[in-house]
Amino acid sequence: MKKLTIIFLLAALAAGKIYAQQRVVISPEYPERGQTVTVTYDPTAPGAGIPATAAPVTLVFSYSNFYNLAWRMNMQRTGNKWTTSFVLADYTTFATFYLESGEATDKPAKDWHYEVAVYKNKVPVKDMALYKAYSLSAQMGKSPLLADKQAALYKEELKRYPDNYEAKLRLLTYEMNKATTTKEKEKFRAEAHQVIADKFNSAPTTPGNMNKVTMGYLIIGENTRLDSIRRVVMERYPESGLGRDIMTGVVAKGKDTARQITFFENELKKETPENRESFMEMHEVLFRYYAVKKDSSKALYHARFMTTEKENPYKVITWQQVAQTLLDNTLALDTARSYAQRALDSVRSYPVGVIRHFPETGYIYPYADDSTRNAVYNKASRHLASVLGLIDLKQGLLAAADKHMEQAVDYYADKETLDNAEAYYQQTNNTAKLNQLQEFRKKILIEKVKKQRINRPAPLLNTFVDMKGQPVSAASLKGKIILIDFWATWCVPCMQEMPYLQRLYEQYKQHPDVVFMIANSGARNTLADAQGWSGNKKYTFPVYYNTDPAIGDKFKFNIIPASYLINKEGNIIFSNIGFEGPEVEEKLKQQLEILLHD
Repeated sequence: MKKLTIIFLLAALAAGKIYAQQRVVISPEYPERGQTVTVTYDPTAPGAGIPATAAPVTLVFSYSNFYNLAWRMNMQRTGNKWTTSFVLADYTTFATFYLESGEATDKPAKDWHYEVAVYKNKVPVKDMALYKAYSLSAQMGKSPLLADKQAALYKEELKRYPDNYEAKLRLLTYEMNKATTTKEKEKFRAEAHQVIADKFNSAPTTPGNMNKVTMGYLIIGENTRLDSIRRVVMERYPESGLGRDIMTGVVAKGKDTARQITFFENELKKETPENRESFMEMHEVLFRYYAVKKDSSKALYHARFMTTEKENPYKVITWQQVAQTLLDNTLALDTARSYAQRALDSVRSYPVGVIRHFPETGYIYPYADDSTRNAVYNKASRHLASVLGLIDLKQGLLAAADKHMEQAVDYYADKETLDNAEAYYQQTNNTAKLNQLQEFRKKILIEKVKKQRINRPAPLLNTFVDMKGQPVSAASLKGKIILIDFWATWCVPCMQEMPYLQRLYEQYKQHPDVVFMIANSGARNTLADAQGWSGNKKYTFPVYYNTDPAIGDKFKFNIIPASYLINKEGNIIFSNIGFEGPEVEEKLKQQLEILLHD
């Protein structure tokens, strides 16, 4: 009977694979870097998860190192089929995706996504099987089969590329976790240590190699080794660029400022045009030090060296930071203006998104659509205008300052920019502008909140108990608007958020349609921890304890604090992950008001 079941499952899997190949065609069959890949979807094929009448259809990457592509790509209808095309960059390796149209999705199977693997002469490129192993967690979730399937792919990678450092360590970590005796576990750990040692000794002073070494220790779970291996480089190779970088970081953390400055000044005597890049951090430390000391000559001398790297996507940000430091210390304001203006003139080169850097590829710029790029550039230009306005103010150029602040305050302004404007109008005693600014802040927040609206069923709230250990009554929550906030006693940002939650609670505690649930959900917390929390004496909002260790997966959060607004029908309408500062109070209030007026 068991054999028949297995045969049936294999037959079903094979049939599903055939149907999937009929629905989605990826061409060419063995795509290579530099080639154009076309994905074609036929919603009329057997097993299609998206109706033929649905529109639009979106390709959603669930795992990808195709960094130059959008994670969501709209497909175009051609007859009864949908297509999209993209070019593989010269670093691409592997990606998985599924198709989506509204609530409908199409995948080859529940725990299996479509994939684009990159080849060279029909042979998978290096890291392909490794990255495929990484992709499985996005497809299989916490399946008990995940680790074994990943291990099989690590072995596949090593069969093709025996020198794959990362695959070796991943496989050894898997073997360590599977080991049943301490002796066996230590055997695999020793092998892993040797793999890392060999990698280190192959190029001990190369930054890219050091990144792989430190990553190796992270893979095998020995995070505490990171500082020690860096110290080895610092002590053995103090004159190397990497050794000097590490040494600078260590010295800069010290409390003896006078010793730091003397040390850095002496080290800079070794600087030459050839090794200048390794002294950049020292110049930055000294620039900030002398700026605080109001020594403009020395501060400006060191500032000149901070943006000399030829290819540096963060150069504009550095100019902005130099201007801000000089402004904060009321030092060399003409030069501060020059740096701020230079940044403003170059704002179209402001970095957008996460820019990755690998020794083999250099800087890799992420995909960003025109709307996103323009939003980043507009926000940066508003901020720089506000900096110029404050410089104007300190130089007594009030007409110019007014003009710059008018340019700064609009829809694209971020919190720092609005804070600069508020400081300016306070110093100039402009009450009317201050009132307008507060209304403008509120308007921006409301528009932001409206765009964050979602609508998905909330998990059942049947795993919460009050501080007496009594289960929360389902009847008490029925038909209510629920603000639920997840936190833990050991979470510092959670504690910072509490006063704002208390103030919000004071405003709504008498409202018959609103329920607050401030829920202790930390994995390392117990009910006793929640009961003994000192905040129980400080705050009056109702505190609960969550008994379900999987609550984060159900609500879809892995960072706390995390708060959710649930409407009367039991749907999550707003989610907020992490502590956002004082803005959280007004933001949650606006979310509550939207639900109360729905």
